Amino acid sequence: MKNILLKLLLASLALTLGACNPAPSKQDTTSPATDPDREFTSDRLVKPLGGDGIREAWAQQTLLHRVFIRKYDSTDKAGQKELRDELDKVYFTANPITRKSFEAAIAEDPDEPANYVSYGYYLLPKRDEYENSLNYIQKGITMEEDNPAWQFLMAYAYVAPLRCGDFYRFGSIDQLRWKRYEDKYELVMRRAARMWPENWFVPYFMAIQQFRVDKDLEKCWEDIVQGNSRPKGHFVFVPPLPLTINKWSAVPDRDEFFDLQWHFGLYSYAAIQKMVEAMLDDESFSSDPERLWKIIVFLFQASETRPLDRVYHYHIGQALEALKNCYEQTGDAKKAQRLEQALEFYDGISATLRDEFELSGLPLSGSGSADEPELLTIERSCRRQENIIEPVLNLHTRLLKQVREILGFSAADCPIVTPQWEKE
Repeated sequence: MKNILLKLLLASLALTLGACNPAPSKQDTTSPATDPDREFTSDRLVKPLGGDGIREAWAQQTLLHRVFIRKYDSTDKAGQKELRDELDKVYFTANPITRKSFEAAIAEDPDEPANYVSYGYYLLPKRDEYENSLNYIQKGITMEEDNPAWQFLMAYAYVAPLRCGDFYRFGSIDQLRWKRYEDKYELVMRRAARMWPENWFVPYFMAIQQFRVDKDLEKCWEDIVQGNSRPKGHFVFVPPLPLTINKWSAVPDRDEFFDLQWHFGLYSYAAIQKMVEAMLDDESFSSDPERLWKIIVFLFQASETRPLDRVYHYHIGQALEALKNCYEQTGDAKKAQRLEQALEFYDGISATLRDEFELSGLPLSGSGSADEPELLTIERSCRRQENIIEPVLNLHTRLLKQVREILGFSAADCPIVTPQWEKE
């Protein structure tokens, strides 16, 4: 820790002085010395990868963030405005001391893809480093092309938010990036989906990204249906975190890597919310019980993606209401009545969620909108609270079985993946 604090002091000094290391040339970062004997094995998905240098580098960034954010949050708006230059240096300027830590990791093990990918993701949101970041990520991927997590991270780099700490860089750059890299993103992400046929996270991510860029519900639906058919879901992280994580408790040092553990391992909640609401408002979905059922399955499985991030309980209720309304409009009073009973069970789950939230003592952390439903605000506030999410998922499993039986679907045709990933 003393070494890290010393490096933090040096990093802060380097930023203050405006020091700058020359970026490696494109030739340096696109011609990897690939190990011809390297063969991907599945244990590479679950164990920490990369050298000590990348751990030090991300820990330095986390310490810089914690020092700055305390100062930023303790001042008023006028004071925050005066801190803009420092904010830019901490979050969106490549720190020369931190860069040296990444470069030391690469020098120590130049055949380890994780060192390059991690460095690339550090550079990704930095000013004037985007192309350089892609070069580093690409260099790592070419060393182990049969690793599906690398393929996902390559594709994600083309669309990832330019985010560091609690801040974003917004503007026309995102539109320009999409126009320039849309074809590459599509090619590499589809490849990741083919290479990782058991992971529903990849097609779900594709559906959400599709909605963000063109709102084409039918294209989104194709990816949702593909994801629903898969047996499990893993988010993808950037080293030094393991590429996939089953439970947060398995990574006790994750808080040392603020950006990597907080900005990965999630779906874009606003995009999911808007996509599902758009589907429920579209007659081709709201009048089709099978499609409504698959929306519920999508929300349930998205909630199950590991490590648990959040539960999509509110919108499961919205889809159930749409399902009941569908049968009421078609005159099937029996199914509508039974779905009303299912909604009563759903309301019981909602009460459990509220009670568990109150007992937890967690603060409300909703969108800030005055008209946001209370249940949705509570759901948002339980992010990564496995002790709350897991019991709700177990109740959701019972709810889905009840709804499936009402609809007349069989377990063989519509199996439910339990929170333990046991498929019927």
